[in-house]
Amino acid sequence: MVITSEEVRIIDENSEELGLSVLQLMENAGAAGARVAIKEFPNAKLIAVCCGTGNNGGDGMVLARHLVSMNKKVRLFLVGHKSKIRSHATLTNFNILKQLEHSIEITIISDSSLIKILKEKLLDVDLIIDSLLGIGLTNEPYEPIKSVIKIINIANKPTLAVDLPSGMWSDIPEKTKLMVNADKIATFHDTKPCLTIKDLQEKTTICRIGVPPEAEIFVGKGDLRATFPKRRTDSHKGENGKVLVVGGSIKYSGAPVLASRAALRTGADLVVTCIPESIARSVRSDSPNMIVKSLKGDYLTKEHSDTILDQLEKFDSMVIGPGISENPETFEFILDVIKRTPSEKSIVIDADALKAISTDLSILKSKKVVLTPHMGEFKILFGKKISNNWFERKEEVFEIAQKNKTTILLKGKYDVISNAQTSKINRTGHVGMTVGGTGDVLAGILGTLSAINVNLFRAASAASYLAGKAGEFAAEDFGNSLLATDVIEKIPEVILSVKE
Repeated sequence: MVITSEEVRIIDENSEELGLSVLQLMENAGAAGARVAIKEFPNAKLIAVCCGTGNNGGDGMVLARHLVSMNKKVRLFLVGHKSKIRSHATLTNFNILKQLEHSIEITIISDSSLIKILKEKLLDVDLIIDSLLGIGLTNEPYEPIKSVIKIINIANKPTLAVDLPSGMWSDIPEKTKLMVNADKIATFHDTKPCLTIKDLQEKTTICRIGVPPEAEIFVGKGDLRATFPKRRTDSHKGENGKVLVVGGSIKYSGAPVLASRAALRTGADLVVTCIPESIARSVRSDSPNMIVKSLKGDYLTKEHSDTILDQLEKFDSMVIGPGISENPETFEFILDVIKRTPSEKSIVIDADALKAISTDLSILKSKKVVLTPHMGEFKILFGKKISNNWFERKEEVFEIAQKNKTTILLKGKYDVISNAQTSKINRTGHVGMTVGGTGDVLAGILGTLSAINVNLFRAASAASYLAGKAGEFAAEDFGNSLLATDVIEKIPEVILSVKE
């Protein structure tokens, strides 16, 4: 399997949530790299390990420690000032090395003026370990690392790269301008897009470092953190997600309110709620934060389609379905709006809107859609009752998502999120979330996340995790007596806890 740099970060954070620390993964990676060095270069006695200040450098520091335990002589070069080490795990390993003054000779190359020292000390080594830069590189290497890469390449020594040859862009190999010319590569957990180039494949050893399958199977805090782009400090209103919520009927006025409030609490800049005029007054009185567009009548019908589609031009995503009812004319409206929605707009289809599209799933073709059924709605949609076993259910939902080329978030004790490429399971939540309205809250959260992240699978996975965690936080205060509004108010706490 090939994993991107974003997926690596998600797996690392999810592993940490499972109780496997970054420090432990770094230890495993360094030990695995040392084993590759011994196997591929058995005659190397004096080894230079060139480390950066990031986590890739930390892997190299552990590798150096394991090499000296195998009776190898090691010269370690920290390229960059010690104050630039921001990772706790890397700093921990550097502090360990400083105490090993008998075993490891440490030289700090804090600026380009010290490159000459490195050049001299590489003359008599048998092997160079490149642990300067890892998967995080998205620009040309900076100094003094840029110069160190050049020195390694002209040293004419056997070279082993840790995870990636420094200077490579993990996800876009053609972007590489300057990189270490490694003879061998020890990459961790799985291969990376840049290593799929044929000549690099032949040089690469994939090292398993103890990442449990659950870090990839289950949605975790890494999935949620990856969903939020960093906000620009000069951004303006509307640049951080605009969500259109379409729903409500004379029968159900609360559902679109819950979805809209959840979308706002998840961080959307702008949420507009389109509802029948018969319930508009009560909805407007709910909160001064609500922006309501009322449409004539007790139900939404095809006469409202043009208005909705005109509104949608200004928005990034649409949530359609909360409280919309099973009115036959409303079903015609739902089918008409979805069919005519531009392909670049994200659509979250929820509640009774799912029943409407069950009559014509072909309208989903070439649309950016997430379906959010519970088990009963899933059977109506696809005519299939699926397993109660979550692992079997994961495979069954995946097959249906592939067949229909869409993204599905199947709600249950364990949510299943699938698209045409992959699946995940979310197990956050609380039994008290069986209370009415929590599905509307999930739809609103997903409306915002699909507005700010073009990857609908990532957005759906993160929304499922966030809704469940907010429910867990609410249950700490209210137990089984929690309300959907309590879940909404805990959304910011979950987001802040993950970002911290």
